[in-house]
Amino acid sequence: MEFRILGPLELSNKGAPLKVAGSKRQAVLGALLLADGSAVNIDRLIEAVWGTEAPTTAAKQIRNAISDLRRLHAELGERIGLVGDGYRLELDGCHLDARVFACHVAEARKAMSEERHTQALESLRAAIALWRGPVLDGLERRVLEAQATGLNELRLASMEQRGELELAQGNHQGLLSELSVWVAENPLRERLVAQFMVALHRSGAQASALEVFDRTRRTLREELGVNHGAELREAHRYILRGGGVARRVETAGVRHNNLPAGVAHFTGRVREKRIIREASGNAQEDRENSRAYAKVIAIDGMAGIGKTTLAVQAAHELAPFYPDGQLFADLRAYTTSDRSQSLHAVLGTLLSGLGVAPEAVPPGVEDRIVAWRRLLLDRRALIVLDNVADTTQVTSLLPTAPGCLTLVTSRKRLMNLSPTHQLTLQGLSPHDGRVLFAKIAGDDRPRREPDAAERVLRLCAGLPLAIRLAATRLRHRPSWTASHLAARLASGGQWMSILEAENSSLAEVFRQSYEGLNPAEQRMFRLLGRMPRSRIEARRVAALVGLSVIHTSNLLESLVDSHVLSATGPASYQLHELLHSYAGQLDGGACATGDCLVEITAGTGIEQSAERSAQRPRSVAGA
Repeated sequence: MEFRILGPLELSNKGAPLKVAGSKRQAVLGALLLADGSAVNIDRLIEAVWGTEAPTTAAKQIRNAISDLRRLHAELGERIGLVGDGYRLELDGCHLDARVFACHVAEARKAMSEERHTQALESLRAAIALWRGPVLDGLERRVLEAQATGLNELRLASMEQRGELELAQGNHQGLLSELSVWVAENPLRERLVAQFMVALHRSGAQASALEVFDRTRRTLREELGVNHGAELREAHRYILRGGGVARRVETAGVRHNNLPAGVAHFTGRVREKRIIREASGNAQEDRENSRAYAKVIAIDGMAGIGKTTLAVQAAHELAPFYPDGQLFADLRAYTTSDRSQSLHAVLGTLLSGLGVAPEAVPPGVEDRIVAWRRLLLDRRALIVLDNVADTTQVTSLLPTAPGCLTLVTSRKRLMNLSPTHQLTLQGLSPHDGRVLFAKIAGDDRPRREPDAAERVLRLCAGLPLAIRLAATRLRHRPSWTASHLAARLASGGQWMSILEAENSSLAEVFRQSYEGLNPAEQRMFRLLGRMPRSRIEARRVAALVGLSVIHTSNLLESLVDSHVLSATGPASYQLHELLHSYAGQLDGGACATGDCLVEITAGTGIEQSAERSAQRPRSVAGA
């Protein structure tokens, strides 16, 4: 079946159009299509049809509308399923124009990141050609319009990016008619207006270009009470100079995206992505609001929990709202070599990402900081600062300009960062873990042995990296069964060799986190590997090692801040299953209790107290 929502709602089967009569049915179908294969609860469907003024029979009418849609066509009926208190439209194997559009945009982004501008332009042309008007044009529903905002914004951003590439390739005359329509539909979209001005000027219509500038400037001031921005100013100067280099208009977006590619089979994190999206605010409004500030979202969590994966995925999805640049910098806090990349080097990377020529990058750190913040003053840019050691490492890198968003990832809680939002990642839900495992495994072995697949997932304990590596191992071992994989994972320390791939190893990731601890924290971590992982209590540990409860609690809390230990109560903790296994296999993890006591207390200034504790009867020490 084919569904089209990029314009008026249309659906067809094998080329034959299917008519959906009634605005109520159309609104329900539109809401299900906007969900793109996810479930929509009945309250959301009611809101989509009636807004806040629903009748008492609304739920019954929604069910009737679903029944009508199911009767419309047999295949459509089979695809609409009941999920919890709502409904889901199964779209696998169907043509949905919004999905095709998103694929073209992703192809264009990838081509842009690799500086294949001709291919990027072809993908953008194909993407924009799919549109027949605003999303679900003709369905006047406030809720549907709000849901469609992201798609409409992505369309405009794609138009802008295409315009920049067309102008960069000298295609101004062929672009004029389309730009005139785009500007008529979006008269306050300054980047489109600036491109229209440049295209007019290059086509010999300088007076018309200046007239467009004056009209837009007046409209912005009279309707919004704001002055025109940098795009229009530079386009105006470009025209007055008689066509000198208009670098801002022609190169914006061409070299300003160095985000890593998103991972294949990204699964789950719906709530987290929604939180990031809502916390990011509105970049355009922020830039125009003198009281606004740059947004900073901190993402922390244990090693392998998927912080970088989530940040990069969210950055790609938010990229259309930050058209002046999407930049990524790895600060290498937990990298095997060259740990903690210097501020000087990171600033060089970021400035280059904004298109600053190597010879124009200032030599000194302070000058680089000034240049970095100055370049972002009138831009909407998204920056990902990944793998951060502490707050001091990123303080000078954070943009101060409204309209900018920074995503910061770290294995530690950055207590002094004061972000606009803090997000601590937990493991994947059992459902998302199953979906991820099955997708990567790539065949029906997990389905044939559901109990074995569940054992594998339990052993991975919700850790996305572990699930990915386990599924990858199964995918590349066609002769293995899910039962064999589960047995190998459960057998002593074999998980270390199983959960590794060409450029990724869970044991290596854990080792990097361990080496990031100070000596006292490392000793405590090794000792915890000998205790039941879910029965770690401050008093019990203090009695075992002969330290005061306060000192022991401080050490345990520092491990919590580094996300190698989880707090389950005011003075109770637990280790992730795989971290517990790793701690137990470290050198010194199998030490005798007295030896561990000496290790823990070494250098703490309370050796004598520890020695006295070590001389107590064993039954008291283990109490």
